[in-house]
Amino acid sequence: MNVYISDSIQEALLAGEPIVALETAVLTAGLPKTKWNTNFGSCPSYIDSEKPINNALAQSMTDAVQTNGALPAWVAVVNGTLRIGLTSDEVTQLTSNPVAGKVSLATLAQAMHAKQSAGTTVATTLLACRLASTKNPIRVFATGGIGGIHQNWTNRLDISADLTALATTPTCVIASGAKSILDIPATVESLETIGVPVLGLGTSMFPRFIEQNIEDDPAVHQVHSPSEVAEICTHHWQHLQLHSGVLTTVPVPENVALQHGTLIESLNQAEESWARTKQPSSTRTPFLLESMAKSTQGKSLIANLALLCNNAKAAAKIAVSFASKL
Repeated sequence: MNVYISDSIQEALLAGEPIVALETAVLTAGLPKTKWNTNFGSCPSYIDSEKPINNALAQSMTDAVQTNGALPAWVAVVNGTLRIGLTSDEVTQLTSNPVAGKVSLATLAQAMHAKQSAGTTVATTLLACRLASTKNPIRVFATGGIGGIHQNWTNRLDISADLTALATTPTCVIASGAKSILDIPATVESLETIGVPVLGLGTSMFPRFIEQNIEDDPAVHQVHSPSEVAEICTHHWQHLQLHSGVLTTVPVPENVALQHGTLIESLNQAEESWARTKQPSSTRTPFLLESMAKSTQGKSLIANLALLCNNAKAAAKIAVSFASKL
């Protein structure tokens, strides 16, 4: 069988215990696979400087989920099998694999056929949440930022599969909005069009991933507690019998948020550099994120790490609240 669900995740699903799904594309394609170095500034206390950054982040997110009462379910393709619920050793093997990239819905079947190992994107992880159980899928999923509609989409139609997955998967996704490199207003408009409720946990504006909000950013429905999120999810899925996801946005911690506009120049330069590489579109986001990390002297990386851990913590609390209402 090419889809494997770990014993611990199967048992938790049957018992109705809180679970938080975690995507691995950020580990294989979105973060450095090297140890912390001075180019990134001071190492955050929650990152083990003796480990590669991607693996240290995985451990911190695991700790954040477990400390707040939920079970982490890392999802990845390992030697051609879509695995739901990786062990610590399996996460380490994945993060240290030099050829492990990422798979989207469009490339998942090919990767499995070729017996490859790869990290799963938001869309692919949402598929895993649904495959975990037809009657009781994994209801909560933490990530950094969702994909959406890219800038200049009228000239080059670059729209993430995350949006389609959100429209068709009954899972609450906790994210710091959409990545700063996207067209934020267009992405929010599209979420409304496809029927995905967007909540703001402690915020009334759609977050800009690692950047601070600006006054005219799109508004979202503000909620004040994980319990309130769980109650809205219950209405959406159980009372209304809707099958789309619920996007719960959490702002990047203020102490590490980048000032709006910080990334514009570096983004433009990175876009030009990426275009010259003539690489496939799947390489665009990791290429841009790495370029911006270098140009901001690590500030964008630190903000990314902070929001990922913060979102994992929030997701665990929401999962606990949702499990108590079943």
